[in-house]
Amino acid sequence: MLNTKKNQKGVSLYLTIVILSVLTGAVLTMIGISVSQIKVVQTLSDSVIAFYGADSGIEQVLYGLYKGGYSPSLGECPSAYQGSLDNGATYQVCVSDTSTSTIFSTGSYKDTKRRIEVNFS
Repeated sequence: MLNTKKNQKGVSLYLTIVILSVLTGAVLTMIGISVSQIKVVQTLSDSVIAFYGADSGIEQVLYGLYKGGYSPSLGECPSAYQGSLDNGATYQVCVSDTSTSTIFSTGSYKDTKRRIEVNFS
């Protein structure tokens, strides 16, 4: 008769190591996914701030056009319409090379840039 208890002493240790390895792999995978999602959310947040920086630049030029008597020439990137916001975003506004009724504004925040084009008459 074989002694089955003697042959099975290492089985519980082996199963414990396998289960812990699987659980550790699952946890590390979840941490990796979480870190990448945090980076995506941060990039989206920076993108929104850059977009609103570009929007602020457009508003500055439109205000200058309608209230301040500003008359842009083609291809002009006036330094008066470059600026920064309190949150650290910046903008630069240019007039189209082909039409005075098209304005481009580029907003920047950290490493993210967003550009808006406005056509008006």
